[in-house]
Amino acid sequence: MSVEEEGMSLREWLRVKHDDNNENKIERLRMYTQVVELVDFAHSQGNALPDLRLSNFLLLPSNHQIIYFPSSSSSSSSTNYSSYVTVELEKRWYACPPHEEEEEEELCGGRDLFSANVYSLGILLFEILCCSFVSVEMHSAAISDLHNRILPPTFISHHPQEAGLCLWLLHPHPSSRPTPREILKSQLLSGTKDLYPQSTYSVIVDKSKDVEFDILLDFLVSLKEQKEKHALELHQYIQMLETDMNRFQHTNVSNMLQTRMKKYISQLEIAYFSKRSQLQLSEAVSNERNDLDLLRNRERCSVQEKHVGYSDDFLKGICKFLRYSKFEVAGMSEMDNILNSANVICSLSFDRDENYIAAAGISKKIKIFEFATLLRDYDDVNYPVVELLNKSKLSCVCWNKYLKNCLASADYDGVIQVWDACTGQGLSHYTEHQRRAWCVDFSHVDPTQFASGSDDCSVKLWSLNNKTSTCTIRSGANVCCVQFSSCSSHMLAFGSADYKIRCYDLRHTRIPWCTLADHQKAVSYVKFSDSDSLVSASTDSTLKLWDLKKTSLEGTSTDACCMTYRGHRNEKNFVGLSVLDGYIACGSESNEVFAYHKSFPMPITSYKFGCSDSISGDESNGQFVSSVCWREKSNMIVAANSGGSVKVLKLV
Repeated sequence: MSVEEEGMSLREWLRVKHDDNNENKIERLRMYTQVVELVDFAHSQGNALPDLRLSNFLLLPSNHQIIYFPSSSSSSSSTNYSSYVTVELEKRWYACPPHEEEEEEELCGGRDLFSANVYSLGILLFEILCCSFVSVEMHSAAISDLHNRILPPTFISHHPQEAGLCLWLLHPHPSSRPTPREILKSQLLSGTKDLYPQSTYSVIVDKSKDVEFDILLDFLVSLKEQKEKHALELHQYIQMLETDMNRFQHTNVSNMLQTRMKKYISQLEIAYFSKRSQLQLSEAVSNERNDLDLLRNRERCSVQEKHVGYSDDFLKGICKFLRYSKFEVAGMSEMDNILNSANVICSLSFDRDENYIAAAGISKKIKIFEFATLLRDYDDVNYPVVELLNKSKLSCVCWNKYLKNCLASADYDGVIQVWDACTGQGLSHYTEHQRRAWCVDFSHVDPTQFASGSDDCSVKLWSLNNKTSTCTIRSGANVCCVQFSSCSSHMLAFGSADYKIRCYDLRHTRIPWCTLADHQKAVSYVKFSDSDSLVSASTDSTLKLWDLKKTSLEGTSTDACCMTYRGHRNEKNFVGLSVLDGYIACGSESNEVFAYHKSFPMPITSYKFGCSDSISGDESNGQFVSSVCWREKSNMIVAANSGGSVKVLKLV
């Protein structure tokens, strides 16, 4: 009995084994591994298989071994191997399309049949795993798509690992296809070696001699896979860019904006792809907190913010960032002697209508200026309309946003004082803090409620209607700053010397609503940017933006930090922090004011309180910007430094 009569072609074997269960898949991979071993053996001998296709491999029933028997294709073209697949059709399926590299080789004397064998192995792998077609037309269409490296969706979902190997074998560049030895060493086939007896046609490798070559080969394969992964990621990035470009292809950009964009292209690139990744991650992962309604339960903030697409959001951010390029001085005021340390201005605050601004500091005075007078010519002398005298050095001042003449202050003795700004008289004072009080803030919702923080490691809540505090929140460290949310009647945040920020639901003050930790030094300021986000400043010379939707009730929420801003210098002093419509302003110990936009980590611009604006002309006196405050009406910022100089700056 001849070999052909005794054996069964793999195509015929597949017709019999048409079911597609897991056990059958393992058996098919076992058959495929033997085929690859035969090809590997031939290549190791310097030979390529001239007619590599499914019907030319026979399965011997005696020992379940596979042999290559091209004579099985010597019958006429009308011979049916699986009721409809003819020799001519099968040859067309397994033909490797020529590539530029191979065309050059043909001109030089011959085509690379070795890489063509590998290509045919890709077709063969697909056929072995996907053989249930109802007609020759559907089968031919699938093979035709395969030549274009298009796999059926069901094949990808059922055989994801095999699909990846198949596309590698069918790579259009012959030099990028693996060798049979690399195929055998792939994770997919290396696990099938123990499932069947070793083929008598496989090459026996002396690993003791070839171990160094194997290590080198593994390194090269790994490096190649890594580069292909990077290439895929780069392709995905390009697709993202093209998608967004198509949305804004008719947008005209001025030459000035193009110049600024090129200046920051590296930082903008990082921010763009970072936000893209965050967007995809946020779509896949949902926050488990069920109490996020706390963030916006105020009536005026009850309407949910409209969700905008990523491109619109990024475009809005980049336009706001590129809109301005520098600070322009719009007005200024100087104290009598700027070298006097008693002139350090620690805090600035606008009144309800933003017609007056209060400045408080080491001089034990709260000076109230009419804002319009600060915009006069620089040579004019600006006098305060009211001066409030305090017994101790002042650390903070805050104007009530509803009661026009109501002003609160905190001082070095721990006293919280409420003033009538019109008459200059103190209305009430609170002395419960045991040490220096650093901060005071009025509620944006309840005009009678305010809070203070102190070195005695406590935050106290007060009411204009009570003579004593209404609530005390204990902290494990000195409290440096405190602020109410403008969109919630119950949310309060404060920063401490233990590098942490704590947010509290004032209805449940036993434990924090969340604890934010990522700063490396004391947190000197906290400001709510909007209902869902918070900006903090620290003496680690950074500002940070926090997404309160990513916080958790238990433990510290380090993952909630979504942006870190660097550029200014702040290592030991309070330098001020103010936010407005996505813009962030802060001072610096380099005697500069810095402006950021929340979408990007680098500064938009900065302004230096230099010698050209100083009476003494001396820049080496260690001055620093000590306070900043946005004016919402005119998008201006008032800044003061440790020498008592006040500047009105405008972004242009």
